Amino acid sequence: MIALATHLPEDIDCNCNNRRLVAEQGGAVPALPFVVIDYDTQQFPFAYLLSRDVFKVAQLNNLHNYVKAHRQHLGVKLDQLSVKDNLLFREMMQSLADNSPFFQLYRYFMTKVITPLVGQSLSYSAHPKMRVHFPGTTSVSSFHHDIIVTKRIDQVNLWMPMVDLSETATLWLESDYGKEDYQPIALKYGQALIFDGGFLGHGSKFNDTDTTRISFDLRFSLKGAKTRSDGVNLMDLIVNNSKIG
Repeated sequence: MIALATHLPEDIDCNCNNRRLVAEQGGAVPALPFVVIDYDTQQFPFAYLLSRDVFKVAQLNNLHNYVKAHRQHLGVKLDQLSVKDNLLFREMMQSLADNSPFFQLYRYFMTKVITPLVGQSLSYSAHPKMRVHFPGTTSVSSFHHDIIVTKRIDQVNLWMPMVDLSETATLWLESDYGKEDYQPIALKYGQALIFDGGFLGHGSKFNDTDTTRISFDLRFSLKGAKTRSDGVNLMDLIVNNSKIG
Protein backbone atom coordinates (compact mmCIF):
# COMPACT_ATOMS: atom_id res chain seq x y z
CA MET A 1 0.00 0.00 0.00
CA ILE A 2 1.80 3.11 -1.23
CA ALA A 3 0.63 6.58 -0.26
CA LEU A 4 -0.90 8.72 -2.98
CA ALA A 5 1.03 11.81 -4.04
CA THR A 6 -0.27 15.19 -3.06
CA HIS A 7 1.02 18.74 -2.84
CA LEU A 8 1.00 21.79 -0.65
CA PRO A 9 -1.25 24.67 -1.59
CA GLU A 10 0.71 27.32 -3.46
CA ASP A 11 0.36 29.85 -0.62
CA ILE A 12 2.25 27.69 1.89
CA ASP A 13 5.88 28.73 2.16
CA CYS A 14 7.88 25.55 2.76
CA ASN A 15 11.08 27.53 3.25
CA CYS A 16 9.69 29.40 6.24
CA ASN A 17 11.81 28.86 9.38
CA ASN A 18 8.88 29.62 11.70
CA ARG A 19 7.34 26.19 12.15
CA ARG A 20 4.25 27.52 13.91
CA LEU A 21 3.57 29.76 10.92
CA VAL A 22 4.06 26.84 8.55
CA ALA A 23 1.60 24.75 10.56
CA GLU A 24 -0.95 27.55 10.65
CA GLN A 25 -0.52 28.19 6.94
CA GLY A 26 -1.51 24.55 6.45
CA GLY A 27 -4.81 25.14 8.26
CA ALA A 28 -5.92 23.51 11.49
CA VAL A 29 -3.59 21.73 13.89
CA PRO A 30 -4.40 18.53 15.82
CA ALA A 31 -5.41 18.58 19.48
CA LEU A 32 -2.02 17.09 20.38
CA PRO A 33 1.06 17.04 18.12
CA PHE A 34 2.28 13.64 19.36
CA VAL A 35 1.25 10.59 21.36
CA VAL A 36 2.97 7.43 22.65
CA ILE A 37 1.26 4.06 22.35
CA ASP A 38 2.16 0.64 23.78
CA TYR A 39 2.19 -2.71 22.00
CA ASP A 40 2.92 -6.32 22.90
CA THR A 41 6.50 -7.33 22.05
CA GLN A 42 5.59 -10.99 22.44
CA GLN A 43 3.06 -10.64 19.64
CA PHE A 44 5.32 -8.30 17.66
CA PRO A 45 8.93 -9.43 18.37
CA PHE A 46 10.71 -6.95 16.12
CA ALA A 47 13.93 -6.87 18.15
CA TYR A 48 14.15 -10.65 18.28
CA LEU A 49 13.93 -10.88 14.50
CA LEU A 50 16.62 -8.24 14.00
CA SER A 51 18.88 -9.99 16.50
CA ARG A 52 18.33 -13.38 14.89
CA ASP A 53 18.22 -12.52 11.20
CA VAL A 54 20.47 -9.47 10.84
CA PHE A 55 22.95 -8.75 13.62
CA LYS A 56 23.36 -12.16 15.30
CA VAL A 57 23.77 -10.60 18.75
CA ALA A 58 21.95 -11.08 22.04
CA GLN A 59 21.56 -7.40 22.98
CA LEU A 60 20.80 -4.84 20.28
CA ASN A 61 21.48 -1.90 22.59
CA ASN A 62 25.04 -3.21 22.97
CA LEU A 63 25.66 -3.66 19.23
CA HIS A 64 28.52 -1.17 19.22
CA ASN A 65 30.56 -3.28 21.62
CA TYR A 66 29.95 -6.43 19.59
CA VAL A 67 31.15 -4.59 16.47
CA LYS A 68 34.27 -3.26 18.16
CA ALA A 69 35.13 -6.67 19.61
CA HIS A 70 34.66 -8.35 16.24
CA ARG A 71 36.87 -5.85 14.45
CA GLN A 72 39.56 -6.07 17.11
CA HIS A 73 39.48 -9.85 16.72
CA LEU A 74 40.16 -9.31 13.01
CA GLY A 75 43.09 -7.06 13.86
CA VAL A 76 41.37 -3.83 12.87
CA LYS A 77 42.47 -0.86 14.95
CA LEU A 78 39.39 1.05 15.94
CA ASP A 79 39.04 3.91 18.38
CA GLN A 80 35.53 4.97 17.46
CA LEU A 81 32.62 4.02 15.25
CA SER A 82 31.52 6.56 12.66
CA VAL A 83 28.51 7.85 10.76
CA LYS A 84 29.59 5.54 7.94
CA ASP A 85 29.12 2.63 10.33
CA ASN A 86 25.60 3.89 11.13
CA LEU A 87 24.79 3.80 7.43
CA LEU A 88 26.46 0.43 6.88
CA PHE A 89 24.51 -1.30 9.64
CA ARG A 90 21.31 0.48 8.67
CA GLU A 91 21.63 -0.98 5.20
CA MET A 92 21.95 -4.48 6.67
CA MET A 93 18.41 -4.09 7.96
CA GLN A 94 17.05 -2.15 4.98
CA SER A 95 18.23 -4.84 2.54
CA LEU A 96 16.11 -7.57 4.10
CA ALA A 97 13.93 -9.30 1.53
CA ASP A 98 10.37 -8.08 1.14
CA ASN A 99 9.09 -11.45 2.33
CA SER A 100 11.44 -11.54 5.33
CA PRO A 101 9.83 -12.26 8.71
CA PHE A 102 10.65 -8.71 9.84
CA PHE A 103 8.87 -6.89 7.01
CA GLN A 104 5.96 -9.31 7.17
CA LEU A 105 5.67 -8.56 10.90
CA TYR A 106 5.82 -4.83 10.19
CA ARG A 107 2.87 -5.03 7.81
CA TYR A 108 0.97 -7.20 10.29
CA PHE A 109 1.64 -4.58 12.97
CA MET A 110 0.26 -1.81 10.79
CA THR A 111 -2.87 -3.88 10.11
CA LYS A 112 -3.49 -5.05 13.67
CA VAL A 113 -2.29 -2.11 15.78
CA ILE A 114 -2.24 1.15 13.83
CA THR A 115 -5.20 0.72 11.48
CA PRO A 116 -7.64 -0.10 14.34
CA LEU A 117 -6.66 3.17 16.03
CA VAL A 118 -8.01 4.98 13.00
CA GLY A 119 -10.87 2.79 11.87
CA GLN A 120 -10.12 3.52 8.21
CA SER A 121 -7.80 2.18 5.53
CA LEU A 122 -4.28 3.56 5.57
CA SER A 123 -1.57 4.18 3.01
CA TYR A 124 2.02 3.56 4.07
CA SER A 125 5.36 2.36 2.74
CA ALA A 126 5.89 -1.34 2.14
CA HIS A 127 9.18 -0.99 4.04
CA PRO A 128 9.88 1.47 6.86
CA LYS A 129 13.14 3.42 7.10
CA MET A 130 15.61 1.58 9.30
CA ARG A 131 18.01 3.51 11.55
CA VAL A 132 21.20 2.81 13.53
CA HIS A 133 22.84 5.46 15.72
CA PHE A 134 26.01 4.24 17.43
CA PRO A 135 27.40 5.89 20.57
CA GLY A 136 29.98 8.52 19.77
CA THR A 137 28.48 9.40 16.41
CA THR A 138 26.60 12.48 15.28
CA SER A 139 23.14 12.81 13.81
CA VAL A 140 22.78 12.43 10.05
CA SER A 141 20.42 15.42 9.84
CA SER A 142 19.71 18.66 11.66
CA PHE A 143 16.42 19.45 13.38
CA HIS A 144 13.73 19.73 10.75
CA HIS A 145 10.08 19.26 9.85
CA ASP A 146 9.32 16.87 7.02
CA ILE A 147 7.03 19.10 4.99
CA ILE A 148 10.10 20.90 3.63
CA VAL A 149 11.10 17.72 1.78
CA THR A 150 7.95 15.67 1.33
CA LYS A 151 5.46 18.47 0.58
CA ARG A 152 2.91 16.04 2.06
CA ILE A 153 0.34 17.79 4.25
CA ASP A 154 -1.75 14.68 4.88
CA GLN A 155 0.79 12.42 6.59
CA VAL A 156 1.83 11.70 10.17
CA ASN A 157 4.96 9.92 11.42
CA LEU A 158 5.44 6.65 13.28
CA TRP A 159 8.76 6.13 15.12
CA MET A 160 9.58 2.86 16.90
CA PRO A 161 12.70 2.02 18.91
CA MET A 162 13.93 -1.55 19.07
CA VAL A 163 15.71 -0.89 22.38
CA ASP A 164 14.98 1.30 25.42
CA LEU A 165 16.10 4.85 24.60
CA SER A 166 16.56 8.16 26.39
CA GLU A 167 18.73 11.28 26.42
CA THR A 168 20.85 11.72 23.29
CA ALA A 169 20.20 8.20 22.03
CA THR A 170 16.54 8.94 21.28
CA LEU A 171 14.48 11.26 19.10
CA TRP A 172 13.98 14.87 20.22
CA LEU A 173 10.76 16.81 19.64
CA GLU A 174 9.61 20.35 20.23
CA SER A 175 6.61 20.51 22.59
CA ASP A 176 4.50 22.51 20.13
CA TYR A 177 4.80 23.95 16.64
CA GLY A 178 7.60 26.47 16.34
CA LYS A 179 8.65 26.43 20.01
CA GLU A 180 12.03 24.83 19.26
CA ASP A 181 12.21 23.72 22.91
CA TYR A 182 13.53 20.32 21.93
CA GLN A 183 13.45 17.57 24.54
CA PRO A 184 14.31 13.86 24.32
CA ILE A 185 11.37 11.47 24.11
CA ALA A 186 12.29 8.55 26.37
CA LEU A 187 10.73 5.36 25.03
CA LYS A 188 10.99 1.71 25.89
CA TYR A 189 10.98 -1.17 23.46
CA GLY A 190 7.27 -1.92 23.15
CA GLN A 191 6.32 1.73 22.70
CA ALA A 192 5.77 3.71 19.53
CA LEU A 193 5.74 7.46 18.98
CA ILE A 194 3.17 8.89 16.55
CA PHE A 195 3.61 12.58 15.75
CA ASP A 196 2.77 15.33 13.29
CA GLY A 197 6.26 15.22 11.79
CA GLY A 198 5.43 17.22 8.71
CA PHE A 199 4.96 20.34 10.82
CA LEU A 200 6.43 19.51 14.25
CA GLY A 201 10.18 20.03 14.57
CA HIS A 202 12.21 16.92 15.38
CA GLY A 203 15.65 15.41 15.08
CA SER A 204 18.48 13.73 16.94
CA LYS A 205 21.76 14.74 18.53
CA PHE A 206 25.30 13.45 18.95
CA ASN A 207 24.85 10.15 20.77
CA ASP A 208 26.90 10.51 23.94
CA THR A 209 25.23 7.58 25.71
CA ASP A 210 26.46 3.98 25.87
CA THR A 211 23.41 2.73 23.94
CA THR A 212 23.13 1.90 20.27
CA ARG A 213 19.87 3.23 18.91
CA ILE A 214 18.13 0.86 16.54
CA SER A 215 14.77 2.09 15.32
CA PHE A 216 12.52 2.32 12.34
CA ASP A 217 10.13 5.01 11.15
CA LEU A 218 7.64 5.76 8.43
CA ARG A 219 5.00 8.23 7.35
CA PHE A 220 1.42 7.20 6.76
CA SER A 221 -1.90 8.73 5.82
CA LEU A 222 -5.56 7.95 5.39
CA LYS A 223 -6.03 6.12 2.11
CA GLY A 224 -6.84 8.65 -0.58
CA ALA A 225 -5.94 11.60 1.65
CA LYS A 226 -4.81 14.85 0.03
CA THR A 227 -5.50 17.71 2.42
CA ARG A 228 -4.14 19.07 5.68
CA SER A 229 -7.55 18.41 7.20
CA ASP A 230 -7.03 14.73 6.39
CA GLY A 231 -3.73 14.77 8.27
CA VAL A 232 -5.19 16.60 11.27
CA ASN A 233 -8.14 14.20 11.36
CA LEU A 234 -5.76 11.23 11.27
CA MET A 235 -3.70 12.55 14.18
CA ASP A 236 -6.82 13.35 16.22
CA LEU A 237 -8.27 9.88 15.63
CA ILE A 238 -5.05 8.28 16.87
CA VAL A 239 -4.81 10.51 19.93
CA ASN A 240 -8.44 9.97 20.89
CA ASN A 241 -8.55 6.25 20.29
CA SER A 242 -5.22 5.58 22.01
CA LYS A 243 -6.84 6.84 25.24
CA ILE A 244 -9.64 4.28 25.12
CA GLY A 245 -9.21 1.67 27.85
